[in-house]
Parts: sequence; C-alpha cells; structure tokens
Amino acid sequence: MIEVGPPAYTGRRRAGPPRYVFVAVLVVVALVALLLRTMAGGDSAPRPQAEVSFEAPAPVVPPMESTAAATSAAAQSPSARPSRSVTGAPASSSPPSSSPTTSPSAGGTPAKTIEAEASANRRPSQMTVREVSTASGGRAVTGVGNNRVLEFTGITAQRAGEATVTVAYLSTEERSCRLRTGRGAWQQIRFPASGAWDRVATVTLTVRLEVGQNTIEAGNTTGRWCPDLDRITVAPR
Repeated sequence: MIEVGPPAYTGRRRAGPPRYVFVAVLVVVALVALLLRTMAGGDSAPRPQAEVSFEAPAPVVPPMESTAAATSAAAQSPSARPSRSVTGAPASSSPPSSSPTTSPSAGGTPAKTIEAEASANRRPSQMTVREVSTASGGRAVTGVGNNRVLEFTGITAQRAGEATVTVAYLSTEERSCRLRTGRGAWQQIRFPASGAWDRVATVTLTVRLEVGQNTIEAGNTTGRWCPDLDRITVAPR
C-alpha cells in the first residue's frame, strides 16, 4: 500500500497572477468611471448668460427758455464804467446808466462849470496849478491824490436828485480817482489816458445832490495819483 501525502515543501512561493493584470484592471475601472461621469454631465447644457449692455447717459441740455432769458439779462445789464471823450476826437457812445430810472433828478438846477484852479475851491498847498494852453481857462491842477483832496465848491441844487458830472482831465497814462458829493460814499472812477499832458479828455458819472449847497471832492489813497484836473461840469438829469 502506497501512502500519498502533501507535496514536500520546496521553499518557493506558489506562482500567482502577474502584477500587470492588476494595473490593467485599475486603468479599465478608471476609464469606465470617467466615461460615466462624462456621459452624465453631457445631458445638462450650460445656461446662457444674460447679455447686459451699458449705455452712457445722454447729456443734459438746459431748456432754451432759460438760456434765452440768461442771454437777454446779460445783454440788458448796464455797464458801470463812465463814458469818456477826448477833445478834438469823436466822443465814445455812453453806456446805459446803472442808476434806477425812477430816481428824481435835480431839475431846475442849471448846468454849472467849475474850474479846478478856482480860488473858491479848497486844495492843499502841495497841489499846484500849471499852465496848459488846451485846458479851460488855460490852467489845470496837478498833485491831486496821495491822501490829498481837491474840493469843488459853489454847487447849488434847487431840489434833491441826481445830476451828471463831467470831469475834464489830462494824463499820459490810465489812472483812477475817487470822487464823492458832500460826505457821501466815494466812487472810484477810471480815467483812461488822454494821450498827452496837454490833451484834454472827459469822463462822465452820476451823483446825487442835496437841496442847497453841495461840494464834490476828488482824491486818492496813499501812493495813488489822480490825473491832472481841468474842470467839472454839473448838470441836472
């Protein structure tokens, strides 16, 4: 009788499936999973995004009525500059007066011309009278300003109201001068160059006269000089 037992141990491991089989299986599983995911996601189409456009706001145009009104108001605004004329040349057109048209005038008061060098005027000793052949009376007063005031006297008004004052002057350069009536507020008046120290020019302004005697003063602040003054003419409006 022959006994058959387990095979004798030889020291070697039993041969199993090769390793590349496991790798191939993993690759196949991964490909299948990827294919399933792709098929599942392909059914849902991407949602279209809403198209948004941005347009620049239209410019704001002011109403034509407002523009026309502003233009009309600017055109009707009176100029504050006094008018100027030069002896021997045509006088420039006078701008509209800035005084209200309803103001009463010093009616009944005759026009009067007062020479700057008249002895009745009050002037400091620093002011001098110089000979000028083209000036009214042949003379003019120089040195007006720099805190020195020339006071014209002998102006009489029969009633209170406005009057026009025409100042005759001489200057080779543009200057400014301050004028006032009585103890009223000073007005700074622009005097364009007359062209020469012997050429007379005029500027015109509006003042208010009180009943009875009035004075008109001309002067300037420290370091500022008025043009040489020839005369003033005061006339009711």
